[in-house]
Amino acid sequence: MASPKTSGNKVNNVDVVYTPWHNLKKTASMDAGQVGFHNPKQVRTVRVEKRINEIVNRLNKTKVERKPDLKAEREAVNAAERAERKLQLRDKKRREEMDRLEKERQTEIRSYKGLMLAENMTSNKQIASGSKSLQELEEDFITECLCLSVDT
Repeated sequence: MASPKTSGNKVNNVDVVYTPWHNLKKTASMDAGQVGFHNPKQVRTVRVEKRINEIVNRLNKTKVERKPDLKAEREAVNAAERAERKLQLRDKKRREEMDRLEKERQTEIRSYKGLMLAENMTSNKQIASGSKSLQELEEDFITECLCLSVDT
């Protein structure tokens, strides 16, 4: 590394150290700008023999420093997560309601409540006064039963 009196921007034969950010270790006893490493095996060092001004100048031109509003970004992320959870909860409730309605419909189909209603029944007097004979009514009934058993 370069001595503290010279700037790293002007010297040749500089070692550049690469490591993932989570491998950096900073303790209170370290000086400003000094860091250590949790795992030395993750550290890579590249020696730069001669400074290439073209690259440095291009990097300086494209360098962008921004001061992010971390609180606002965190709130935006949290709001998006809340909206997603609300949407999932709404979809879940809608699916549960659809399932409940389908289950009720299936229960209604299987029940016998609608079979013995007074308005659907006919008395013997009505049959006798009608134009169909008893034999024709029995044939209609048997035909209807056969059609129902074929459908199910």
